[in-house]
Amino acid sequence: MMLKHTPKALFTLCLFLLLLPARLLAQEFTQNFRALNAFYVEAGGNSDTYSINYDRVVYQQEMVKGAIRIGMGTNLFFMEGEETVYPIVPVEALALVGRKRKHFEGGLGYTHRFTDNPELLQNMYFARLGFRYQVPKGGLLVRVAVTPFISPDKNSRTPGVGVIPRLGFSLGKSF
Repeated sequence: MMLKHTPKALFTLCLFLLLLPARLLAQEFTQNFRALNAFYVEAGGNSDTYSINYDRVVYQQEMVKGAIRIGMGTNLFFMEGEETVYPIVPVEALALVGRKRKHFEGGLGYTHRFTDNPELLQNMYFARLGFRYQVPKGGLLVRVAVTPFISPDKNSRTPGVGVIPRLGFSLGKSF
């Protein structure tokens, strides 16, 4: 027994087969960021006074995201007694946990002060625990965090290992 194939039946079958994958691929997990890049200014935090930063989300799976950050800052306007101005470079690995726009943020980072002053800490290692508000499609970025640092430098004003509590506030844009 032979089945009769009409052009209309073949067309319908082909159309169904073509549209089937599109329907399956149309679902998207709404917790993921589409804006993976961000520029922001941070006051306090991982620098002496402020830093201008770039970060990129490099991993995201449901509620968990991972990012890396690099910035450039200075000690300008930090202390009246400081005789020189020197650059500061913070680098950090971040972990974010949250839904849509609101995330808890944790991280570990390193900041180097490019100064020859032996009384100042040169190498600082940071931790971060805070809150991040970021619009998933891009836009406003706000961060608030506690950022204590530990410095192993022995030639500093603090004898031995120095642990200093700090706070940071960031404002910028994700894209």
